[in-house]
Amino acid sequence: MSDRLHEIIAEIGVLHNELIQNKKIEDANEVFEYIEDLDGDVRDHYINLLLQYYFQENDLKNLKEVLLVGAKFDMRFSDVKNAFLNIKSSGENVIEFMEEAVVFLKDTELEDSLNEMYLYYTQNESLQVNLEEALELIKRNRYVCAHCYKNDTKAYSKLFLNEDLLESLKRDLPYLLN
Repeated sequence: MSDRLHEIIAEIGVLHNELIQNKKIEDANEVFEYIEDLDGDVRDHYINLLLQYYFQENDLKNLKEVLLVGAKFDMRFSDVKNAFLNIKSSGENVIEFMEEAVVFLKDTELEDSLNEMYLYYTQNESLQVNLEEALELIKRNRYVCAHCYKNDTKAYSKLFLNEDLLESLKRDLPYLLN
């Protein structure tokens, strides 16, 4: 790893904490102004991290702003879990907005995230109606379905297993179920 990459990571860490402390992180446009004079590589790396941060925080308004400047990140299922755990009200959320990325996400580290999401869902009855759309999208992910099928004794499996998708996987992609 180059020394410059270490510098970038360090700068980004300090920058991110500073933006959280001074609450500028709450408005992507303020963040853009704040970072406009930084070196291009630091700014570019930070904008991609910022997109991931807003996704995890379920901050749809700021996520859209960062997407408009061309940011992208490699979504992991733990990012989906964090976004799900931050759904607190009705209305569109980042999981719904990034529907295709969530449905087609390939990840094998699912157990802990599914369990945390299951607990959040079952322990927050008042939020369940707000979580339904996101839950349905997550259930459309074939890797989630295959994992739940293979781990059918886990409490979360019943909630996340999509029976229709399972039948399709048995027919078309049986190797995922082995």
